[in-house]
Amino acid sequence: MFSGYSQPKKTNYTLNITVTKFANTDGVLRVCITDQKDDFLDGCLFSKIISIEGETVSLSFESLKEGVYAVSVYHDENNNGVLETSGLFGFPSEPFGFSENPSMAFGPPSFKKSAFKVNADKNIIIKLK
Repeated sequence: MFSGYSQPKKTNYTLNITVTKFANTDGVLRVCITDQKDDFLDGCLFSKIISIEGETVSLSFESLKEGVYAVSVYHDENNNGVLETSGLFGFPSEPFGFSENPSMAFGPPSFKKSAFKVNADKNIIIKLK
């Protein structure tokens, strides 16, 4: 009927994140989304602080532009805004995780190992370590 008519392309997307494997409900979950390869673990494009009410937490970020992103999370059990570390190598002593759930046998993952493309609404699951 309307030849040549097409829907306008969607330019903002929703990212739904589910974080699993909470051992307790102390403190808060801190979430960081970045699109910066160089400061992947040092800066957030978007962030949220979420209360923990069970073994799983779900949250959404709306209005993400098309692009490549990575998400880092940690369970700030004492709610002090700092990822606690211990030991000689400074391994986190509070639960943490990354998008794409990369191996961390040799330290924190690179942006590339945690990155995913957003070009539609997307659902991801992050398992705390």
